[in-house]
Amino acid sequence: MLLTTVVATAQVAIIQDKDGYTNVREKPNRQAPVIHKLHSNEAFWFDYEEGHDTDEWVPVYIPKNSFSFSSRQPDYIEGFIHKSRLQPLDKLQPYQGTDFKFEYLLEPFKLNNRIVEKHEGKWVKTIAGRPVWGTDGNFPRTQVKGVNAIVEGKKVEINTPLYSDIYECTNTFKVYKNGDSYIVYQWNSDGAGAYQVVWIFTKGGLKQRLVGSMI
Repeated sequence: MLLTTVVATAQVAIIQDKDGYTNVREKPNRQAPVIHKLHSNEAFWFDYEEGHDTDEWVPVYIPKNSFSFSSRQPDYIEGFIHKSRLQPLDKLQPYQGTDFKFEYLLEPFKLNNRIVEKHEGKWVKTIAGRPVWGTDGNFPRTQVKGVNAIVEGKKVEINTPLYSDIYECTNTFKVYKNGDSYIVYQWNSDGAGAYQVVWIFTKGGLKQRLVGSMI
């Protein structure tokens, strides 16, 4: 699964930069080549502990696919940003307004003749060719049959591929607003099956879905 080699302390963040973007460098110094640019309200993982004042540069892990469709294998850009540009999600103020609504429609898991790929003939690896987030090799108990998202009075269409690989979801999550973006963040499942989901919306629709596990 995505980022399984990254240490478990990694968290999710966006950037804070008045220019609207931050350079990602190959090594932790300003002379290192720029290998990517992170833009405002683009979610990524980082590995940093507060209190390490001597560490000016933060390791970051940026999925190459904006909707985590390639998350069966480690498929991310690894680099460094300056810690002054880091904005951890959990440091944002929770959104308390009524202009944004988000909810999963949940149901018991049903295989419905979908093809199952198993590892060594035992452990569920994919269902209908998609990863199975939320389990540790077993069949899930619950699945998502739809997602309701409303941004400033406008319903956002969420197509099936965007929720057909996430299982054991709940409607317990945190919502943040940063600029014109609404950010939904949650952990789903537990134990070895636990994983993170981040949905980022604007009035224009869904901009990013970040799915993965740092465990």
